[in-house]
This record gives sequence, C-alpha cells and structure tokens, in this order.
Amino acid sequence: MQISNMISEIQTSKTIQVKETALKLKSSGIDVVDLTAGEPDFQTPDFIREAGIKAIRDGFTKYTQNAGIPGLRQKIAYKLQVDNQLEYSPEQIIVSNGAKQCILNALMAILNKGDEVIFQTPYWVSYPEQVIIAGGKPVTIDTINTGYKIHPEDLRKKINPKTRILIFNSPSNPTGIVYNEEELNGLAEILTTENIWVISDEIYEKIIFDGLRHHSIAAQDKLIEKCIVINGFSKSYSMTGWRLGYAAGPLTVIKAMSKIQSHYTSNASSISQKAAEAALNGSDEEVKKMATTFEQRRNYIKEQLDGSPYFDYVFPQGAFYFFINVSKAFGKSDGNQIIKDSVDFSTYATENFHVVTVPGIAFGANDFIRLSFAASQADLEKGMQRLIKAMNQLVETGK
Repeated sequence: MQISNMISEIQTSKTIQVKETALKLKSSGIDVVDLTAGEPDFQTPDFIREAGIKAIRDGFTKYTQNAGIPGLRQKIAYKLQVDNQLEYSPEQIIVSNGAKQCILNALMAILNKGDEVIFQTPYWVSYPEQVIIAGGKPVTIDTINTGYKIHPEDLRKKINPKTRILIFNSPSNPTGIVYNEEELNGLAEILTTENIWVISDEIYEKIIFDGLRHHSIAAQDKLIEKCIVINGFSKSYSMTGWRLGYAAGPLTVIKAMSKIQSHYTSNASSISQKAAEAALNGSDEEVKKMATTFEQRRNYIKEQLDGSPYFDYVFPQGAFYFFINVSKAFGKSDGNQIIKDSVDFSTYATENFHVVTVPGIAFGANDFIRLSFAASQADLEKGMQRLIKAMNQLVETGK
C-alpha cells in the first residue's frame, strides 16, 4: 500500500541521530548537558498558572469558538495596538495550537500547488517542510555573507511571477538577529509594490537585548494589508506546553485560516486561552526578568567563545540561541572518523564530551551548530567547558 508522495519530499529531522545518542548516554547514568532546548527553562509565571487552574475549577473545559474566545482575541488586538502600532479588530485574529500551527494555517490558506515561498538561510527548521506540506516550493536567500539579514536587492532578485509569500522572522531563530526600522523600510519599499503576502514570525519579540526594540514589518508603509503577523505565548511567557499561538491579518485570510483550522484541530485549549488572557492582563515584570537573565547568559557564552581561537559565531540580539561556526573542525579525525559536517561534529561532542547541540544543517547552514542558552548557569558552564575541549581536541590533535 502506498502513502502520500508528499511524505517523501519532507526531510527527516537532522537532529534525531544526536538526540538518540544523548538519550542512550543519559539512560546509562552519564551526566549529559543538553543545550538544544527551544523553550525557556523558567516556570510559567504563577499568576498565569493560577488562571489556568481557575478555568478548570470554574468548569471552563468545553469547546470554544473555533478562532478563539472573544475576550482573548480582544486583548490580543489591544496588545498589537499598544506594543506594535498595528490596528486589528478581534475578527482579524485567530488563536491556534501554537505559532507553528498559525504559520501552517496561513500557508495552506494562501498557497496553490507550485507557488514559491521565500525565506532566508539560516532558517527555522520547519519553514521549508511546512511550505512543502502546503504544496509550495521553498526558495531561500543565503544571508551568511550579508550579516544574516535579507538585503532588499537580494529579495528583489528572488521575486518572480510564481512568488506568493515571504516568510520573515525577527528576532530570528537560529541566529538571534534583529532587524532595525531602517532595514525594514528598505524591504517594505519592495514589498509594497509586489503582489505577495508576508508571514511575519514574531514569536521572540519580547526576548530582545542591548536595549533594542522590536519593530513589526507589518507596521511599515501599507504592509499591514498584506501581512499575517504570527506570535504567541510560548517563548515570552514560558508557556510552551500550553500550546497557544495567534495570527492577525486581513479578514479574508484569517477567515480562510479559520475554515482550515475548523477541520483539523478546531479551537485551541479552553484552559490555555484563559491563562493567555491572564498573561496579557498581567504585568510584564516576569518577562523582563527572563530576558535580563537570558542576556546575562548570552554575555557569559560570548566570553567563553571569545577565549577560543577556533570559534566564529553570530552574536544574538534576541531569542536565546548562539549560532556557532564549527567548520575549523571539518576534515579532522577523532581517531574513528573524519568530521565532515555539523552532524558529525555534534555527534562527536555528544559521544565524547557529553554536550548536546543542534547541527546547523537542520537550519540550512552546515558549517554551524545551534546552542541554546535556555539552560541553567551551571549547565552552561559545564557545557561550554566541554564544547571548547571538544573543538580544541579536534583542531589541535585531529589528523
């Protein structure tokens, strides 16, 4: 019996090999430092958890409106107005089971088979696979030599009659780069004249450093008319397990996304929606404390990497990842095999030094690994010592 041809086009996760090795080591009692987490290591703030508990006690445990409860959608609209200078009605907002579902909803609502979707390399691991699932064709702009940001002239070169969507991500996973307003204006000058949609992934907007401020590309000249803004509660409020994201955009596309969602998941969790209402009602003090801690951890990792002659890296201005170039180890041998790519390096570091990172090949950048600093200071100290030893041994003694 056959399965869908589309399944053969989707890539298996490049990280499975490394993660399975780490799990085997852990199960045998070895102290493994896992620096792969894509979620904050903090608890959801107490007042948000209490709101979820109250929802359960109040019996708010049934189906809700497919696009989200009215109170939450209204609060999201207010948040977008105050924080991002974006004017949406509650009807222009849909609440889903995480920002990931919002992105796929948008792709499925817009794309016809063979339509092209542009995004930058390095990219978040799910962008190309979601485009394929929705019937589209991924088209990438390599930004490794342009400061990890899309330059207007490079965007213009990629747009053609088949182009349907640009997926835009700031602050970025995996690089942590943040676009400033001038850079957004440069892209907007092109996008306002082209007949393409923009999906703006802004899930890390509150995890931002160095006094920088997040600017939504949708707030640039006339772009709100063709933007779908994606955000959620997972990263900013440490609510990854609550599975709650949202999208805001023109009413036509939000209605289409809602129609799609009604047939494969229906509404997001009623309890999570009440907790999200509390998050938006409450103080951002816990969010700011989290961001401050992440910034301190980032600075610690920078000091460690700067003390080694063998690492280059992208200095993150947001999110909680370091994207580290490990290509100086390529071509070296650990005595058993030649290290030829980021998967080999991550596997080597996991097996021999018990520190786990994500191979950059998963993000379209084979020379790199991604290291998460959503981990305790103790784990970061152990992890950095082990990572530096792994690199030193390969470069200095590897043949």
